[in-house]
Amino acid sequence: MKTDFDYNSMPVSFAHCLNGHCLRADKCLRRQVTLRMPKERAAVTVINPEHIASDGGDCTYFIDEKPLLFARGMKHILDRVPLADANIIKRQMISYFGKTVYYRCCNKERLIKPKEQEYIQGLFRKRGVAGSPQFDEYIEYYDLG
Repeated sequence: MKTDFDYNSMPVSFAHCLNGHCLRADKCLRRQVTLRMPKERAAVTVINPEHIASDGGDCTYFIDEKPLLFARGMKHILDRVPLADANIIKRQMISYFGKTVYYRCCNKERLIKPKEQEYIQGLFRKRGVAGSPQFDEYIEYYDLG
């Protein structure tokens, strides 16, 4: 877990895990968030400990505590792409994300997940665009699903 972890960066509805006996507890974001819960937080969403296996082997709620590299913003992602290719790539991204999510991603209102970055990179490759797409910035964050 990041040393500068900010509990308040987690969504209010994020489910916490109380299962300290799980074999994967030390690597699970849900458990680590639970251990860092501030006393000022009066109530949280919790996963029923009886619902999940104690060995953690196939827990569907497990989230790796390691942050991933998310992109934020793509206002200028098509600036260096020939116009004909840029128009096609933009249409494909809008088709993939949907118009609202696409524009939220462009305007830094929504993070772009690593798998979504790979998809966009694939669009560039298919059009023969040299180099990787350049997003506005990158931040480390947790893959919450």
